[in-house]
Amino acid sequence: MGFTVRARFAPSPTGDLHIGNARTALFNWLFARHSGGRFILRIEDTDFERSKRSYEKSILEDLSWLGLDWDEGPDTGGDKGPYRQSERLELYKYHAGRLIEDGLAYRCYCTKERLEELKDKQTAAGAPPRYDGRCRDLAGAHPPAGVIPVVRFKVPVKTTTFYDGVHGLLKFDTATIGDFVIMGSDGVAAYNFAVVIDDALMEINHIIRGDDHISNTPRHILLFEALGFKTPLYSHLPLVLGEDRIPLSKRDSATALKRLRDSGYLAEAVVNSVARLGWSPGEDFMTLAELAAAFSLEKLSRSSSVFDKERLKYYNKTAIAGKDAQSLIRLLSLSAPGAGEDRLGEVVEAVKANAETLTGLKTLVAPFIGEPLPDEEALKVLGADGAGALLRELKDLVERAGPIDEASFSAIMDGVKEKTGAKGKKLFMPIRAALTGTTAGIELVNIFRLLGRERILKRLDRWV
Repeated sequence: MGFTVRARFAPSPTGDLHIGNARTALFNWLFARHSGGRFILRIEDTDFERSKRSYEKSILEDLSWLGLDWDEGPDTGGDKGPYRQSERLELYKYHAGRLIEDGLAYRCYCTKERLEELKDKQTAAGAPPRYDGRCRDLAGAHPPAGVIPVVRFKVPVKTTTFYDGVHGLLKFDTATIGDFVIMGSDGVAAYNFAVVIDDALMEINHIIRGDDHISNTPRHILLFEALGFKTPLYSHLPLVLGEDRIPLSKRDSATALKRLRDSGYLAEAVVNSVARLGWSPGEDFMTLAELAAAFSLEKLSRSSSVFDKERLKYYNKTAIAGKDAQSLIRLLSLSAPGAGEDRLGEVVEAVKANAETLTGLKTLVAPFIGEPLPDEEALKVLGADGAGALLRELKDLVERAGPIDEASFSAIMDGVKEKTGAKGKKLFMPIRAALTGTTAGIELVNIFRLLGRERILKRLDRWV
């Protein structure tokens, strides 16, 4: 049987996915699909206080929305499951027991107070906090009464070396680590232990994750070796920064995928924007299949990238303009009573190139499928000196004109300009405000064409 790439995305259901999480998921998915491998979704939910099934549901919905399907996961199953850590607790206990039996881990009875005191002394002496190994040699001795132990891994003193797919060769002196906890006193596996057991038993052979996990990697490699498992290949991505140059987190609601979706951003625009965070496949708009075909670990950047909202807007505008009118109508659940489907499609087709978001598209469409309510800026324009006289001249010329087309529009505007002396914004703004209820939108000639002579006259009646 040939070698098959197995990559994974393993979020914690303690909040909504943000752009940084999405980048990790996307790069793992692209790598798996580029390699003809498998993409596994695992839910790391052993933080029982903060983990919620509602967040898990939201994560699955966000990934599906982006188009990132998974081959194995909590909802699809697979032969390496379960795919929730909360359902794998016995596996962690079993492998912790193996390490204890082999003399590679031990029970530690140190109290929290004793550990805090040790940490304070080390910090005061300018040394990095690390466990001093007091309980390493308690085998055969009587353990303290009333203390529920944790299980610590015996860290061998050595240099751990691994090749990182992004950063190249990395070396760590394990003497700085200290014996770390792999099972808590509550019987729950620590992150560094659970993730190794999961990756080993799920046969994950490539791990793409954030730079914040580099310091964990020596611990993971030591555990893989102690348990007799094959060590996967690692690639650590520099973190995604916000505009404030601070790494994005679940607290950054503005970059949560749910927030972006609700704000009218399309999944393909988010994918194209996120794909450029630490990778440069070119600036052309690309499908997921095209991104997967081009993906390469060797081309990932070693520098942090800043999430660029303007780039997202650019790709979103491109995505909206590239969609057919009927797709956009379905996305927005638009209807135009009495206008007919063809008429609605004509309106959407005419205005879509001006929209940055689906929300903006809905705003642009609104004046043509219903009677507009003028906004505050429009009312200000309509109340300005000369606006009423200008609109009266416009109404008179429209009444005398035939069907509205480009030629009749030009003649009408020339006539209004000649009779009122208005030009530029003083000419266009009152007309736009009266016909659409807003001072921004598509070109005036298209407003005339979409409204038609009768509706133009009806709307002007309100202001003259």
